[in-house]
Amino acid sequence: MIKLVASDLDGTLLHNYQQTVPKEIYDTIKALHEKGIIFTAASGRQYANIRRLFAPLGFDIPYIAENGSLCIYKEEVLATGLTPSKTIRHILDALMEYRKIYHTGHCILSVKDTYYSDSTDERFIDYMDNIVTYVPDLYAIKEPIIKAAICDFGGTKNLEPFFHKRIGDEIRVVTSADHWIDFIAPNANKGTALKVLMEKFGIKKEECICFGDQQNDIEMLKAAGTAYVMATGHPLAKKAAD
Repeated sequence: MIKLVASDLDGTLLHNYQQTVPKEIYDTIKALHEKGIIFTAASGRQYANIRRLFAPLGFDIPYIAENGSLCIYKEEVLATGLTPSKTIRHILDALMEYRKIYHTGHCILSVKDTYYSDSTDERFIDYMDNIVTYVPDLYAIKEPIIKAAICDFGGTKNLEPFFHKRIGDEIRVVTSADHWIDFIAPNANKGTALKVLMEKFGIKKEECICFGDQQNDIEMLKAAGTAYVMATGHPLAKKAAD
């Protein structure tokens, strides 16, 4: 019997970084809830953003945010992870090099209550739905960083290999959407967060199914009893699917 359904958002339930959830998705989650089946949204997005998306449900669901660096249920933090400040500096160093070569690269650094970005690009700001806080110097941020991510509207063809070559031995570099790469904090990913939820609710692996589409979903796909991947998903994510 299935007791827990976990789903990625962007590229799976949502598309083009939607800021609203389709009504049919709400209806499906409510139907699961009525049957006693837990639904959790597992995303690279920030907790506040995900919680706002699902607020219309009218009841609490667990949230796996920031690629598993933050797992919360009813305001209780069940798991958390941070990216070392030294690694953040190395990411930013590589970003500056990337910008010189490709003349693009929009970075967000996520902290507990906001995203920081130094981008002034109107397309990027509009795309992020004005949920970022502008800072002129990303190196100057002193708050603990939960997650770093970089966007290139040209796609990840250059992004992923460039950053993997430069800092892949220090932190895991993964695709998280068609034009995003994420840097997965050590010992924190969607899979570790999903296991925390299963332990909290006493749910066995075979009682959990999940849905995803990108490299940042792979650990979660492997952690669930049954894993589904979108037909448009990354080839490595498809290899982890049932």
